[in-house]
Amino acid sequence: MLKKIIANSLLSLLLLCNTLFAQGIDKPIYQIITHRAGTYLGTFKMELFPLIAPNHVRNFDSLTTALAFDSTAFHRVVPGFVIQGGDPNSIHGPISTWGQGNINQPTVNAEFSAVRHLRGIVGAARNANINSATSQFYICVAPATFLDGQYTVYGKVTEGMAVVDTIVSQPRDVNDVPLQKIEMFVSKIGFNDTIPATPTLTSPANNLLNAGNSQNFQWTAINGAVLYTIEFSTDSLFSIINYLRNVGINSTTMPNVLGNTTYYWRVKANNGGHESSYSNYRSFTTKAAPQLIYPANLDTGIALTPVCKWTSVPGATSYLLQVCSNTSFSAGAMVFFQSGITDTSFQASGLHPNTTYYWRVRGNQGAVQGLSSQVNSFTTGISVGIPQLDSKPTSFKISKLFPNPAQNEITLELEVASAGMAQLNLLDENGKNVLTQYLQVEKQKKNYTIPLKNLSAGIYTLHVSFKNENHSRLLEIH
Repeated sequence: MLKKIIANSLLSLLLLCNTLFAQGIDKPIYQIITHRAGTYLGTFKMELFPLIAPNHVRNFDSLTTALAFDSTAFHRVVPGFVIQGGDPNSIHGPISTWGQGNINQPTVNAEFSAVRHLRGIVGAARNANINSATSQFYICVAPATFLDGQYTVYGKVTEGMAVVDTIVSQPRDVNDVPLQKIEMFVSKIGFNDTIPATPTLTSPANNLLNAGNSQNFQWTAINGAVLYTIEFSTDSLFSIINYLRNVGINSTTMPNVLGNTTYYWRVKANNGGHESSYSNYRSFTTKAAPQLIYPANLDTGIALTPVCKWTSVPGATSYLLQVCSNTSFSAGAMVFFQSGITDTSFQASGLHPNTTYYWRVRGNQGAVQGLSSQVNSFTTGISVGIPQLDSKPTSFKISKLFPNPAQNEITLELEVASAGMAQLNLLDENGKNVLTQYLQVEKQKKNYTIPLKNLSAGIYTLHVSFKNENHSRLLEIH
């Protein structure tokens, strides 16, 4: 009897914890009263997103409690873009210091999310260091989605955007500082405990067959939602989540799923403070993918240069073979990577003895990426023979490539024996050249920054050529 009581109590506690977790966190609401040159200008309200950027919300709330925002200025107004304020220098400091901040202020680490920079969104201003946010914030007066994923979004204006529009339209100097000081006075006035409605899945239809990489998933837009979480699982109970993605709109593309597999998907909405229940699920089955033949899964004693074999895929014009030291298949763990294979076998290289590797293959139709095979593993045997030392002198080497994974740019550290012109080429997973750049290199170890623009997420091969010598590195782009 006692055991039954204890079991029931634990179950009740678990249900209570799950209920509390599902309830989320009520969004704090703030009132911002503005004055222009000492005269009342207008009032607007905004709510913050503690479920998305809890540290930034906590920082804003503590500054509000300390009256730190009061008498600070909206020191930057850019029509069609943002207004920005909250710098303590703007209370009594010279105008030339407005926006520079105070080095003694505590900073808040970045909390990037998939929330879109749409009209009314509140975000954290910072310098080049992504973890340098303090008290300054900006409000978008128009969509600024080019900022997505690079700045922390932590709230939105809920009432009074007309006042924000008035502020951004004020006469300003060449540095976008209003000619008449616009002060703010911030106070917390309540909470929003609204729970968003549950999304309804709209596309694709349930039990879709032959889904490919171009498949798009859509659901109903939910009022007040700023984020959606979509889950993919091979289990209709979602006991294992194979892929999870957060998006700021009510649609997304296919994740990097496996071929010949049935998946279930569902969505929930997030309004910054609370999440909805999950939607009902739908299922889809993916298109054919290569079936791995050799090495067989869990094989041991495999040669260090195995000829990997797989089945053909109807319509595939080329195959991509990847061998990795773990199941992440990230650039840093990739051991062998070969795109543009036109046969159903290829010899891998660069493997070490007595080591376990993971491999997969993808069939592509021209520039259209196909779906990946299942992942198999194998373990190499004992090395034979004596490696020969390469006495050929090198004209250059790539000392470092960072960051990797990258997003907007990469930095190469090159060591060259003599000055000259180096050529850089970036190839996608289909072997297509997507970037060419020439570098005037100097006879010393030096860093060279390469901008990456409009490139899709994926793994690329970076080739650097210098004085008839070539070196390659794998690069992952988010």
